Amino acid sequence: MRFRILCLAALLAGCAAPQPASNNSPAQARLQEAEARAAAAARSGDHAAAARHYDHALRIATSLENADAVAANAINLSIVDQWLGRNAEARAALAAVLDDPRSAFSERRRMQAELRRAILELADGNAGAAAVWAGQAGARCRESCEFAAAILNVQAQVELDSGRAPEAARLAERAAARGSRAEAANALRTLGRARQAQGEPAKAIEPLSQALAIDRELGDPRKILADLNELARAADAAGDGRAAREYRQRGLAVSRAMNDARSSAEFEALLRR
Repeated sequence: MRFRILCLAALLAGCAAPQPASNNSPAQARLQEAEARAAAAARSGDHAAAARHYDHALRIATSLENADAVAANAINLSIVDQWLGRNAEARAALAAVLDDPRSAFSERRRMQAELRRAILELADGNAGAAAVWAGQAGARCRESCEFAAAILNVQAQVELDSGRAPEAARLAERAAARGSRAEAANALRTLGRARQAQGEPAKAIEPLSQALAIDRELGDPRKILADLNELARAADAAGDGRAAREYRQRGLAVSRAMNDARSSAEFEALLRR
């Protein structure tokens, strides 16, 4: 069982919210209503409804030729589609930004879309393509932009998936030192996995425990589940079977609370070994 939790939260709703428009037309009001409904559905965990509302908002924004709203809703639609396991649809949503070089999208919006595409490619196991898209996002972002840590996290994951654990650890350490608490947790999780890949499972426990503490503070059950899974793997590899079993029992409780039948079954199978 392998949980891959990437930096989605950095884009959804707040950071990808469109700039307020001065146009107070009925169409603009419908756009704002659709965006508000989408964001509310995403916050409540109703991702299918969020996808419908973001798709509706994207269509309205396209008809209004509102480039910023087109980009914001395309990015958010891509995120919720991925949450629903619809990676092809998530990729198609980004085409509204990535496949139209003529529209007046800002550098920030193009960078966000490129980062999202990198995350999708990584989720599909396409490390080479992910590296290209993350590199493009990084070239627009530089070191000081608000998404620098998220881009570093994707690049660290690319290195780890490509079998270059030492470089993955270096990038993860850089990402952990900047950005939001959520991105720090992503970085610490990747650092723990990189140390395991380097044959140092005991040294993986500390960053993974730090990631778990942050994710519990932020209240993100998906990431808590990922942290517990990685901690169980590290404890097993370090020869601490009791700790590994405890982490798996906690993971089973979280997955049941999330109504995640697949994860629950996998944890139950591991506990029966």
